[in-house]
Amino acid sequence: MVRTPEQKRPVLIFHGIGTPRRALEPGEAVFWISRAAFCDILDRIVAMGDHAPEITFDDGNASDAEIALPELEKRGLRAMFFLLSARIGQPGSLSEADVRSLAAAGHVIGLHGAVHRDWRGLDATGRQAEFRDARHRLTDLSGAPVTRAAAPFGLYDRGVRAALQDEGFAALYTSDRGQARDTRFLRPRNCIEAGMSEAALTNALTGHVPLARHPRRALGLIRKRLLPARRAT
Repeated sequence: MVRTPEQKRPVLIFHGIGTPRRALEPGEAVFWISRAAFCDILDRIVAMGDHAPEITFDDGNASDAEIALPELEKRGLRAMFFLLSARIGQPGSLSEADVRSLAAAGHVIGLHGAVHRDWRGLDATGRQAEFRDARHRLTDLSGAPVTRAAAPFGLYDRGVRAALQDEGFAALYTSDRGQARDTRFLRPRNCIEAGMSEAALTNALTGHVPLARHPRRALGLIRKRLLPARRAT
C-alpha cells in the first residue's frame, strides 16, 4: 500500500479591522489592520486559488460582521470565527444576531473561551466557564456543534490539549506559524499584523517559516507540547 503525504495548508489569523470600538488590551493594537489592507489580503487569497490559506478570526470584534462578513461574501470566501462568549453583546463586539448571521452565511463558529484568559492551569471552575459554558452559548447561538478551539494569546500546554480532547474538540488552533494538517489536533496559524512587510505577509499567506526562525519555533513547540502541564490554580 502506497501512503500519500498528508496535505498541509497555511492558516491565517485576523483580529480587528478598521477603528476599534472598545478599549484594547495592552499590545493588542498591532493586530488591528485597515479595511483597505484587509481587502487587499482577501484579493490575494482569491488569486492563490487551490493554494489559498484557511481564514480565521479571533476575539469576536464587531468588525467581523460589519466589515469581514460582507467582504468575504463578495469573494465567495468562508472563514472560522473563534469567539469569546462573554464579549457577545458588549460594545465593540459581535451581537447575538451577528453570531447567528455568521453561522447562517456558512461560516464556522469556534471557541476562544469566555473572557480571553490563559487556559494553562485552569482549575475545574475555570474549565467549566472557559470550555463548557462558553461552548454551550456558542452552540445555542450558531445552531451548530462547536468542535474547534483557538488558544487565547496562542498559549497552550499538554494540559490544555488533553482537556480539550477530553471535552470532545476536534482541533486546537494555535499561533505557532507554519502550515497545518487537517488530520492533526494541533493546527498552527500565521498572524496578520498591521504594517507587515511584503516578505512577512507573503510568509504568512504561504505558511513559510524563515530559516532564522526555525530554532526559536522549535524550542517553543517543545515547551508547549512536551513539557509538563501547569498545575491548576
